[in-house]
Amino acid sequence: MEAPLFRSNEQIVALIRAGMDEADNMLQLWQQNHRFVKMMAVKFTCHAELDDLMQEGYIALCEAVRHYDPEKGVAFITYAAFWIRQGMQRYIENCGNVVRIPTHAREWMHKYKKMETEYRKYYGTDPSDQVLCALLGISQEKLKSIKESIGMGQIRSLNEPLGDEEGELTVEDFVGSGEELEGDIIGRLDYQGMKKQLWEAVDSLPGIQSDVIRCRFLDSKTLQEIGEKYNLSREVARSYQDKAMRELRKPSRSRKFRGYYEEYIAAASIHHIGLESFRRTWTSEVERDAIGIW
Repeated sequence: MEAPLFRSNEQIVALIRAGMDEADNMLQLWQQNHRFVKMMAVKFTCHAELDDLMQEGYIALCEAVRHYDPEKGVAFITYAAFWIRQGMQRYIENCGNVVRIPTHAREWMHKYKKMETEYRKYYGTDPSDQVLCALLGISQEKLKSIKESIGMGQIRSLNEPLGDEEGELTVEDFVGSGEELEGDIIGRLDYQGMKKQLWEAVDSLPGIQSDVIRCRFLDSKTLQEIGEKYNLSREVARSYQDKAMRELRKPSRSRKFRGYYEEYIAAASIHHIGLESFRRTWTSEVERDAIGIW
């Protein structure tokens, strides 16, 4: 028996949506992505059984197929990750906890833990309390209480105080507007991660290309000023800038920082955040140019 023809996720999804061999193609899609789903499920195994989480992951994958729009330019698995995570979190909310916590609160707490993980990944160290307070917009005292009490599976009541003092903040008070706050926190961290990867790529450019980009976009120098600094004509300075931008757009250099953009747009397709909002709030000129958002 011949091995099934390999197809990309996007090709398989297109076949399923066209009604062609839906069961077989869905099976192939699952086989190609079940390890990714398992990787996500393992993160929640302290709150639910792995088999149950995998089942929820499959259901979420089917939902992602139904709603996926290839015209958005987002990889299917990037888009599906949001459905999978949401499905698992809702399952835990309904079946894995003593207290039923609203979906937005559950998601906020998962993102809170992700914030710490992502910070550690970007900077190679744990975030200090000062950094956490700045990102969350809270006091040191509140942070201490939250770190001690907000862990998944440790909350017995939404009215349980997060500290010992009378009138202390409760879980319900803290997570009431969590959906908006979580997006802000993760957005800032993702932006910092993308920015770090981008400028590392800039530093790896050959010759004076790196210096030209830094002068142009960090120091806001004109091409004329850059030319004078390096004893070049304005046109030659521009050619260095153009070469640098072409280098930054190459997949070998852009795959790391472009991933953050793709993940944000995948979220936008669910939460109705426009590309114009991303352009306005997320990127500088060189960052937009490097990841090709026009």
